[in-house]
Amino acid sequence: MGATMELKKQSILPLYLLSTLLFSGHAFATTFLPLEGEVDARGELIEAACSIDNLHRDILVEFGDISARDVKEEGEDVLIRPFTVRLTGCTATDLGNGLLRYPYASVTFIGETTNEDPTALLTNGKGLGIRLQDRNGDTLTFGQPSPGYALSSEKNILRFTASVVPVQKNVQAGEFYATARFFMDYN
Repeated sequence: MGATMELKKQSILPLYLLSTLLFSGHAFATTFLPLEGEVDARGELIEAACSIDNLHRDILVEFGDISARDVKEEGEDVLIRPFTVRLTGCTATDLGNGLLRYPYASVTFIGETTNEDPTALLTNGKGLGIRLQDRNGDTLTFGQPSPGYALSSEKNILRFTASVVPVQKNVQAGEFYATARFFMDYN
């Protein structure tokens, strides 16, 4: 009987240890408190006279393949590309007596320039810059608003041009790119 009892103890002992581990793990797991989190939402409600057309919010000015010789000689016909900023939903101010006044819009372009020439947006180190002009061909200065564009209830398409200009004496061949942000002001 001693051997049978010893065998039963040996077979019960692993089950006892296993059940202790399982139940203690369960008890241990239930002692944790639920984790808490937080969601913050922020924003600013603004009243803008117009919206930038979502389909034309990101603008790509494609220069394609151009000759380094044309950049050095500043060949106007080869290096100028038009682009537009399109506005939608422009609203007028009621001046009374049935008179409406649509605002003027100005665009401020922001990007990396040199201290010597705040009119040329730097590219990726090829000795090139991108210069922007308004609808009249006047050069824009980065960080300063453009002249005002009269708005209406119709399609409002603000026209600009971009040109490639040398910003260093040694212009290097290769792909170039530059990025500028812009924002609108209305008055």
